[in-house]
Amino acid sequence: MKLLPLLIAPAACLGVAAAFAPAASDWTVNGSTPMSTPRAAHQATLLSAREVLFTGGCSGPGCSPVEASAEVLDLGTGRMLAAPPMQERRVSHVSALLPDRRVLVAGGWTGSAASPTAEVYDPANRRFKAVGAMATARMDATATVLQDGSVLVIGGASATNLPVAQAERFDPTLDRFVPASTLAEARAHHAAVRLPDGRVLVMGGLTSRNTATRTAEIHDPASQRFQPTGPLLQPRCKHAALLLKDGRVMVIGGSADCNEGRRLAQTEIYDPATATFSAGPSLLNPRYKVASAAAVLPGGEVVMAGGADDVEIWIPGQPHFARARGSIGLGLAFSVATVLPDGDVLVSGGYDNNIQATARTWRVQHLPGKPVAR
Repeated sequence: MKLLPLLIAPAACLGVAAAFAPAASDWTVNGSTPMSTPRAAHQATLLSAREVLFTGGCSGPGCSPVEASAEVLDLGTGRMLAAPPMQERRVSHVSALLPDRRVLVAGGWTGSAASPTAEVYDPANRRFKAVGAMATARMDATATVLQDGSVLVIGGASATNLPVAQAERFDPTLDRFVPASTLAEARAHHAAVRLPDGRVLVMGGLTSRNTATRTAEIHDPASQRFQPTGPLLQPRCKHAALLLKDGRVMVIGGSADCNEGRRLAQTEIYDPATATFSAGPSLLNPRYKVASAAAVLPGGEVVMAGGADDVEIWIPGQPHFARARGSIGLGLAFSVATVLPDGDVLVSGGYDNNIQATARTWRVQHLPGKPVAR
């Protein structure tokens, strides 16, 4: 089913399609298998139809210590299985699934420094192996898999929390990084999304220690250059961004200045056809530190599962998000949402208002017998 415009009349004006559109109450939030280690600002990567890999993060009070540990969730048995540790401790790192099903893990904070190192996890032998390091040490960057299977790592922050302008590309055929072009504006805590035509939209983030930006730019793999686009309607950092089924990009929440007091409940929609942002559906709660806490379901619905103790669902065609049944019970920051092969969303880890990481996980599930719009 083709997505309807974002801002529309009430359901009565939607015609026949409205009769089949699911409500947010058709989804429920339930506790699931806990991880063996508390984690926040970690990564979760769907390896296959059967396994999810969790790497790094911080595990204790104050987001310390930093973890080198890893584990795998067996979706068939529901058990967490220990994996060999990474070769370096990492929090606020990046990860990406490579075409050969290995997982690239790079950068992050080690507990004492921003790291340039990288390694790959091979599910065939369940081991991490060091690969060529990045030229620039960075944390809080983004990693985007390009159409050719290489991974574009963009921006991030240095050890002194200054934004980075350099981008690098990991070539999985060489197992090393090669130079990429420089951002028009250095940024960290930004978001990046690959568009349907293969270009990468980069938006928002910090441009200095305390200044969020509304600028956006496009990376074109053909020219290897970044060019300005946008801008956002308002500055944002530590926000989420997702590719919608119709090829547009939804930007969700964040903070207008990267501080708790200016959390945002607004979303924006980027239209590649016009290269402009416009107002999107509103959230029920302002949400911040949610870069990895949102996901798009197979039917086009958007799940937001971080920054507050509830889960919100956006149904295509609706003017605002709505609350799913059940609750996480914690206002999690830096949690991770992963779409599973069965259409559920697995929410893992994060830290609470006392900056205490959790090992808990939850499943956001569509209720049996409820039709899902496609």
